[in-house]
Amino acid sequence: MAKSINLNELSDFLKERASGINENLEKAIKICGEKVRSDIQYDMAHTPRNTERSYYTNNKTTAHHPSLPGNPPAPDTGNLRESIRYEVYNNDGNVYGIVGTTQKNPDYGLYLEYGTSDGRIAPRPWLRPAMRKNNDFIRTTIAKAVKDTLTGGNKW
Repeated sequence: MAKSINLNELSDFLKERASGINENLEKAIKICGEKVRSDIQYDMAHTPRNTERSYYTNNKTTAHHPSLPGNPPAPDTGNLRESIRYEVYNNDGNVYGIVGTTQKNPDYGLYLEYGTSDGRIAPRPWLRPAMRKNNDFIRTTIAKAVKDTLTGGNKW
């Protein structure tokens, strides 16, 4: 049977749980960031390659076969794939996460994601597809963190 409470009781209840919400949100966003990062790395490692085109870079003896345009980039050195990171921030109670690259040349990831205006690099999106693919997972995970905090459910 549901219990009725007045606004003061509701306010007190929410104040008690507020710190737990931010703590659990941080943990949930870390889980989401790791899932997106992991999916990006997997997608890059398993992207279809253009077997009709190859080139040599950085004095390598093995030819690099690029990915097909429209697919995630195929690793050559693996620098981009290994530089994918996520960070979680809590600024004055606003909790959020960022997924991106820590490469020395961050524009390289953008060039691959969107292509270049001169057409030398065709778009090979890697971040946006991973975010879209994980949209439901992210929403569900964050909703569960908030619900569990408010209801006193599972600990994160």
